[in-house]
Amino acid sequence: MTHEIQMLMLEYYELWGRMDAVYDRWAKAHGMTYTELMVLYALWETKQPITQRDLCQERHLPKQTVNSVLHALAKRQLVVFRESALDHRRKEILLTPAGKALAGDVIQELQAYEMQVIQRVGMTSMKTMLTETRRFLEAFEEAGK
Repeated sequence: MTHEIQMLMLEYYELWGRMDAVYDRWAKAHGMTYTELMVLYALWETKQPITQRDLCQERHLPKQTVNSVLHALAKRQLVVFRESALDHRRKEILLTPAGKALAGDVIQELQAYEMQVIQRVGMTSMKTMLTETRRFLEAFEEAGK
């Protein structure tokens, strides 16, 4: 690996870590963990029943981590589990009224914050960042085959 490539990758990892840290601080300021925030975000945004497996796939989170978070949220009466009508072996996760209220407050506040940031950065820059990140990821996935 050339020195320049090594430095680019180190900067990429630094930025990735800082991005995670921003969301982690946001979550902690709202009394939850980063993973709880991501799970609540997914549950808030979903328009149809979702299972633990769906959550893991959509958010690229480990099964055991999501399982622990869901049971912690259930203990706090923020989510409930319901048998899936399509597959009785699977449980759908639903926000309770308290979960909807919390998720609504926190996620809408976070989305407003994200919108402010995107407006500051600019839509063109945001779209370029997403395009180039997607291109890097697809090349990385292809190289790993």
